[in-house]
Amino acid sequence: MGITELWKLVSPSTEGQTLMAFALEGLKGHVQDESGLSMMTVGVDASAWLYAVCKLQAFQLGHAQSGENPELRTLMYKLITLANAPVHAHFVFDGEDRPTIKRGKHELLQIFGFTWATAKGEAEADLAFLSKAGKIGAVLTEDSDALLFGAEKVLRLTDNEDGTFLVDAYCAGALSNDLNIPLTTSHLLLWAMLRGGDYNPGGLSGCGSQVSRALLAGDLSDLLMRVMTSVAPAQLPGMLETWRDRLCTVLVDGTLGRKYPTLAGSIPADFPSVEIMRLYLHPVTTWSDSASSSSLPQFNPTQPNITRLAAFCQDRLGWMRPKIHKYLRNNFWPAACMRALCQLQTDDGVILPKPTFNVEKRKDPEGGVPVYCITLFAPSFVNATNDEGESWVPSHSKVSIPAQIMELTSPQDVINYRDQHAASAGPSSGEPLPDWHPRLSAQYAAVADMLWPEVGDMSNAVGDPESSGGMKVCTDEEGHEVIDLTVLD
Repeated sequence: MGITELWKLVSPSTEGQTLMAFALEGLKGHVQDESGLSMMTVGVDASAWLYAVCKLQAFQLGHAQSGENPELRTLMYKLITLANAPVHAHFVFDGEDRPTIKRGKHELLQIFGFTWATAKGEAEADLAFLSKAGKIGAVLTEDSDALLFGAEKVLRLTDNEDGTFLVDAYCAGALSNDLNIPLTTSHLLLWAMLRGGDYNPGGLSGCGSQVSRALLAGDLSDLLMRVMTSVAPAQLPGMLETWRDRLCTVLVDGTLGRKYPTLAGSIPADFPSVEIMRLYLHPVTTWSDSASSSSLPQFNPTQPNITRLAAFCQDRLGWMRPKIHKYLRNNFWPAACMRALCQLQTDDGVILPKPTFNVEKRKDPEGGVPVYCITLFAPSFVNATNDEGESWVPSHSKVSIPAQIMELTSPQDVINYRDQHAASAGPSSGEPLPDWHPRLSAQYAAVADMLWPEVGDMSNAVGDPESSGGMKVCTDEEGHEVIDLTVLD
């Protein structure tokens, strides 16, 4: 996708970094007021995500366990991985290629608190415009056109073995300062004309990557850009003919280390195409007809809606209650907790209190992101019940939160942990586990009421074995606190 072999030409300024580590670099300041912690906004070329989802769907349809709506399920998995990094994702769909089943996809984006829009033309053109305007921190795409369109920073993602994303970052500033061949917009334009792309497949016939790379080292790229940006339309044909003569001279005079007379003699009289160069230099965007920056979007990320996600899994994916319960707990709680700590507002505009928790320990993995392991106690979530005959379910959950997030959003809790850890390396004091913060607890209570209405009235009695229908907190063989559901018999 995009310009032929452009990814091979450019070198990433950051290679193989986790998306988590990259996103943490975009966190802004220590915020204690109701505005919350500002996350990096990443603009996502939605077509690339849909392409990846469709590829996986085609593979999964050949398996008996593919289940309902494999396309939506795969997209949900990717969105959960994205949500576990401290970024706000703004998805842009191509204007001429709107997804045929976009309702489910847009519903998911809204559930996760992400935003979306449909471009007037190509998604990467809109995203590059937002990047230049400083509205987004990076463009996530597999289409290299975004670099020529002017995006300041472009990301390419790959799946890591541990289920996270690895990111290669391409920064316009770093490319233009390359010690070998500075790659400015003029260089990228010449490369696109020589090697071809979506607008001009094949490029200049007979001009391979080796010759094209050698031509970038001279002044041809700057001369071409000067013609396209400084010459009146009536003078363009004559100036381009002069430039073309210059190109032929370079190809045959040995400047490149060898001579290419055949290539020089085969250059068409209409090369390079003015129309195609204008498409690259002035792509159609949603704001092409607007000179006012006030029309640019303001991104307001929101807290993920756990209740709606549970309903989505049940209604759209056909998941059974225990599977929904287990999956949300194991995969989505860290993202929800981290975003609650950052005090993202809910979809109805309410800024929630921060969650309560107990800091257990800090981990500093070699080459990884330092995290704090915290314990959350969620009384409404233990109502998974024993649909499959299980009599033990955990009474609390442990999640890992990036240390930088904790230090910015909950500095006093971190200080208290450090003081306690410095004072004693022994076991914890045995203080009761804190409850989950009010709003998330309410969301999980709603999930429990929806999935297990027959035990909904018991959620308020968790931890009180003396009350009618209460659940008894015990310790299993491994020393973990759990709920003994046998008392319900």
